Amino acid sequence: MTEKEYDITDIFFALIRFSIGSDAEFIHSPTNEEWYILFDIAKRQTLLGVVFAGIERLPKELRPPKELLMQWVVLCDRIKKRNRKMNAVAARVARQFKEDGFDSVLLKGQAVALYYPDPLLRTPGDIDIWVRGSRSSIIRYVRRYADDCSPVYHHVDFNVSDDAEIEVHFTPSWMNSTVTNSILQRFFKGCANESFTNFVTLDESESPIAVGTKAFNRVYLMVHIYRHLFSEGVGLRQLLDYYWLSRQGCTDKEREAAVHTLQELGMSRFVGAVMYVLNKVFGMQREFMLTAPLAHEGEFLLQEIMLSGNFGSHDHRNGKLNSRNALVRFVSRTVRNWRFVKMYPSEVLWSPIFKMWHAVWRAWYSIFD
Repeated sequence: MTEKEYDITDIFFALIRFSIGSDAEFIHSPTNEEWYILFDIAKRQTLLGVVFAGIERLPKELRPPKELLMQWVVLCDRIKKRNRKMNAVAARVARQFKEDGFDSVLLKGQAVALYYPDPLLRTPGDIDIWVRGSRSSIIRYVRRYADDCSPVYHHVDFNVSDDAEIEVHFTPSWMNSTVTNSILQRFFKGCANESFTNFVTLDESESPIAVGTKAFNRVYLMVHIYRHLFSEGVGLRQLLDYYWLSRQGCTDKEREAAVHTLQELGMSRFVGAVMYVLNKVFGMQREFMLTAPLAHEGEFLLQEIMLSGNFGSHDHRNGKLNSRNALVRFVSRTVRNWRFVKMYPSEVLWSPIFKMWHAVWRAWYSIFD
């Protein structure tokens, strides 16, 4: 295939693979105009730091124009500083919970960054921390510091830091179907003891903090990607998280356990779609995959990813999802998710039921808790 036969998306994927070491060479020579487009795509997908690791290894004559390169350097420096601050906040919050009698586990984000060759180059988001205890006891505790908090089914905002948004989870995630949700919650309970005692030390932090085990994350991170598909949208950063988790390797028994749980959750086709994207975009080899890739489902997922950007923030189709009118939000999300019904019927068809139940649950909780 000649240079002209590649489109800019293919060049971007090639740049990612070179940056993460899947490809030994970057065979393209982007024009200055194309470099600005590549920068924009990387920014939309929150992969500026990851891609810059590859740019640093390029010969000078193949690098972006000087003005753009300097901008890239500045942004990467900010990403590193932000990660250090987030690590410090996460450790401080975990220590506070421990001192007040609650065990906790740091979810995704700063915990998953530990799988990366350079954790500081992963663009950080907010801090999600899973706290062991009853929902009521956790909410009472959170309200001691943030009395205006409004809990949802799986978490409550914990606004105690100006440096980071913090979500305290009663459970790591959920499914719309009552059947699959009970399976998922049972899985989380089964992983809890190992995860709550799986301590690590984040960069430049002396305090140990518990993070999810790899067995936990093989299911949880996949469910997290799945959830974002049905909410705002999925970005390549979430897929790269799963790539680096997969590259940690696992035994046949561990793989079978993860696949079994994901099959019970009705996610087999989605797992195949993710494996396809991990191969096409990041060059992941079959030996690291949970299952065989599914091309049709994978191309559909990849199209959604490239249209949406990180958390769907660049998807023009999401215009009414953040409406102040609850009914407009409900109808907009239901209509939006209908395009997934052929591939993932259970989650789509259960979604309106879950959302109506959740609205009643929140109203009840606000009155009687």
